[in-house]
Amino acid sequence: MTRPNGHTAGGSGAVRAARRLLALALLIAAAAPAPCLAQDGGGGTRSVFTLGAGSRAIAMGGAFTAIGDDASVLYYNPAALKRNPAPTLMASHIQLFSGFTDATYDYFGLAWPTLGAGSFGAGLLTTGTGGIRGFDEFSRETGEFSYRESQGILSYAFDVPWRWVGLVSVGASLKVVNQTVGEFADTGTGVDLGLLYRQDWLPGLVLGMNLQDIVGARTKLVSVSDKVYRTMMFGLGYTRRVGAESAMTIAVQMDMPELADTDYRFGAEFTFKRMVSIRLGYDSEQITAGLGIGWRGYTADYGYFSREEAGSWHPLTLSEPLGTPIEERARRREDQRRIEEERRLAEFLASRVAQHIGAAEQYRDEGELESAIDEVKIALEYEPGSERARALKDEIGTAILAEQQERTRDAERNLLISQHFGLGLEYYNNNEFILARAEWRNVLELDPRNEQASDYLERTESRLAEEVARHETAAAEHERNGQSTRALSEWTIVRSIEPENERAAAAIERIGSRLESLDRDYRTAERRLETIRLFQQAVGEFNAGRYGEAAGLLRQVLQREPDHAEARDLLGRAERRMKPLTAEENEAIRRLHIEALKFSSQKDYQAAIDAWRKILDIDPDNDSASKNIEDAQQRLRRLESPEGE
Repeated sequence: MTRPNGHTAGGSGAVRAARRLLALALLIAAAAPAPCLAQDGGGGTRSVFTLGAGSRAIAMGGAFTAIGDDASVLYYNPAALKRNPAPTLMASHIQLFSGFTDATYDYFGLAWPTLGAGSFGAGLLTTGTGGIRGFDEFSRETGEFSYRESQGILSYAFDVPWRWVGLVSVGASLKVVNQTVGEFADTGTGVDLGLLYRQDWLPGLVLGMNLQDIVGARTKLVSVSDKVYRTMMFGLGYTRRVGAESAMTIAVQMDMPELADTDYRFGAEFTFKRMVSIRLGYDSEQITAGLGIGWRGYTADYGYFSREEAGSWHPLTLSEPLGTPIEERARRREDQRRIEEERRLAEFLASRVAQHIGAAEQYRDEGELESAIDEVKIALEYEPGSERARALKDEIGTAILAEQQERTRDAERNLLISQHFGLGLEYYNNNEFILARAEWRNVLELDPRNEQASDYLERTESRLAEEVARHETAAAEHERNGQSTRALSEWTIVRSIEPENERAAAAIERIGSRLESLDRDYRTAERRLETIRLFQQAVGEFNAGRYGEAAGLLRQVLQREPDHAEARDLLGRAERRMKPLTAEENEAIRRLHIEALKFSSQKDYQAAIDAWRKILDIDPDNDSASKNIEDAQQRLRRLESPEGE
């Protein structure tokens, strides 16, 4: 505090006179209660800045604690900094007493939201006047002096990360208050705490609270001590969109000063096309009004309010955007993240294709043509349009056939073996394992030492054994559940794959006898047996390559039993043999495979399984999709098991 020598009493009187003059002006405007006037040695109870900040808020009666979304919220509720859509600079000015004196009331505010570090704010409220006549203790005039009081504000707000009941924002402001009267000055500090609550069940409804001056600033000029007491502000606001770019906002607020009467404030605003805003309010004493004009983020706001003792006042405010809106910045960051993710996925797929093609070429050079063709198939699953992979597939397939032809000496036997081997290779690549088994057996009948056919037959038998085990398990489960007809269907499929399977033969005879012994189920059993006969006949036609006859018999089976899953599956396979996959279906399979790989790389195995099952809906014989489903299911079980954790 500055204090010149020899003027203690006169200085004290000057301080009291200056403070009373300016406090009177501000309190008339703000409708503050009488106890707010400074008293000798005691000071006021509320800040001289109760008039508020910003023309928009003043025009809405000061009911801004809940709905504030510009740089003036540093005064009304620091937590509302989180509602600022973009970095903004604000400047506001009020000429007190309509120019009758040089008393002014000004506000400068900066709001700076960030994407991940919360929202920051800085502001300055200042008011004062000059031309105050001073007197000493003998009432002799000592000249004129000025009075000014300023309040600097630093604010920060963030969203609480837990959203159990809605979005909660918390904010705080550190305030530094400076009072200057002539050559006398002192500084004090205060703190505001703010809270903002936005919920999901009624969009647009916001609750706000500001504990203003919860730690009040205390200053002392000579013998005049002044402390700012706390004020609790509670607000409720609601905004409703009208069309794409217009909105209606209403707000109510209750201010509860510690040592004064409660104020009730109301405000309303209608914004048309984000350009023109009309405002009306009540500041606990008089009607307030205002107008705002906005263009490309720049706004100019005018407010009006009056007091019976002081006339009408006209606050003016200008706001300027300083950066990109936070939503646009978030959208750009998300776009960049998505582009980067797509780039990484493309690189991953390209590396996988190159890896499998390289492995295929290595296997080809080493003479392991079967392993080479498997690697090429995987590469084509990653990128069906790869010309390099297709050419390599044709080359290796030709090499396999050429190798087989070289091994066969007899011309007629060579032709037959080549034909059967070619068909077996085609059926194997298309996952038609029953037909492939028949062709490998044909080759081995002609050339019992054919190692390639033996190897392929072993692979094919392994796949068929898996099918047999699956159907036997299903049949046993159906028998335990008393579903005899379904069990019979499963055993029939086992019999069609393994005609010598004694368990299947015994089960078919046992279940058939049980069904025949039930009089009430006789007709059903008879119909089911006929269905089984038709299905077995259809399987025989299918295995013989007569797909049209097989399809006709399978349609009869489905007419009798629409839920016959095996008949529907075999019908789809027969129709597929008669009608190959279209370009659109191949493209759909490729897209689904890439989507499944993406989910698998993110360890979302259930989503990957769903995508591969969609591939099987299009191409039921897609062996790669079946393998990938089994692998993903194993990974999912390990992930969900306690050991996986």
